[in-house]
Amino acid sequence: MAGLQNRRQKLDPSAGVFKRPLIDSDDIIIDILSRLPVKSLLRFRCVCKSWHTLISDSHLVRKHLRRAVRGVNANSSKLLISNSPLYSIDYEALEDVNSFVAIKELHLPVPLVLDRMSIVGSCNGLICLHENKGDFFLWNPCTRDTLKLPGVTYFPSSPMFYGFGYDSTIEDYKVIVGGTSSSESGLLTTTIALFTLKSGSWRTVQGLNYVKLNGQGCLLNEALHWVEFEWRWEGYFNVLSSRIISFDLAGEKFQEMVPLSSYLSDQKYISIRIGTTTNCLFVYMFNHSNFSDIAITIWVMKEYGVKESWTKIIDIPSELFRPLQGVFFLNLICILESGEVCMSYSSGLLSYNPKENTFRSVLSSPVILLPEAIMYVETLVSPVDESCADI
Repeated sequence: MAGLQNRRQKLDPSAGVFKRPLIDSDDIIIDILSRLPVKSLLRFRCVCKSWHTLISDSHLVRKHLRRAVRGVNANSSKLLISNSPLYSIDYEALEDVNSFVAIKELHLPVPLVLDRMSIVGSCNGLICLHENKGDFFLWNPCTRDTLKLPGVTYFPSSPMFYGFGYDSTIEDYKVIVGGTSSSESGLLTTTIALFTLKSGSWRTVQGLNYVKLNGQGCLLNEALHWVEFEWRWEGYFNVLSSRIISFDLAGEKFQEMVPLSSYLSDQKYISIRIGTTTNCLFVYMFNHSNFSDIAITIWVMKEYGVKESWTKIIDIPSELFRPLQGVFFLNLICILESGEVCMSYSSGLLSYNPKENTFRSVLSSPVILLPEAIMYVETLVSPVDESCADI
């Protein structure tokens, strides 16, 4: 530590900035620091100006991020629950049925009404939030760095779908907000407003095919994914057709990523949703009770973009949902390495064990409101530091 301090550079009187070039021994120090939790690094940043400069350097931020997203750093994966207040849960604690699940209350540095807020997405430790009155925020729950995005003044309709991710081709973060509008001839079109962090501004994306999407896009392989489906009336609502639509963040266009399994199209189900787990897409179907005693069926695409890789992994029987008073008031969040399925519902957070065919409560909600939940990793990436966009 003394050697590191002895090699510090003087303050630049013209800029008032502490300048200190990286030296060979710093690579060793950075390698060690990149393995530590963000909480520890934030404390170390207060030791002295030299450590503050080193830990704030984009080289360390990138190296720490690479370890976090690969799961090398212990306990770096968290689950954000958009309850009132916001909660964070250790992902690894969810795996151990016998351990106490530590719940940490999170504090937003800006006033937001949580029951009027949507989670747009999560990427590299940053979470994008949308307040229903129209404001968007980028937020790092660990560092508490927050950026309020400029308003989308020219968007022609209320947002119907949205997403957040990283485009490595230009090394920048992107927020997309989409909706449907009608031309003078009555033709439906899809309009996208797109924000890039480096530019700090929104722009529209023209010439897009019409898509009928809702809610949050699931981020995987630098693309956002939704399930698009159409309904028909047969005495009940039934899915006529469904397909996965992806939005490529680099190409900025929609495409049908891959058809769902032909088996899925033959089933009597009334809704289908999408998620991501361990770098794979999964879909879960809500089956119609008149045709099946299975309430939810989960399929995983084990090889991205390959139709034949769709594999059914879990059937959850209807009888288990009777005490929950409504199977549709839940969302699947992730599939744990143990095979358990974590899901949110109106009274909190549940985990389903397919081996024992049982539910266990993870978190009870103080309000009767379906909480949103999303996975994120703890990183030093800052939405207010442009250099940290270059991952």
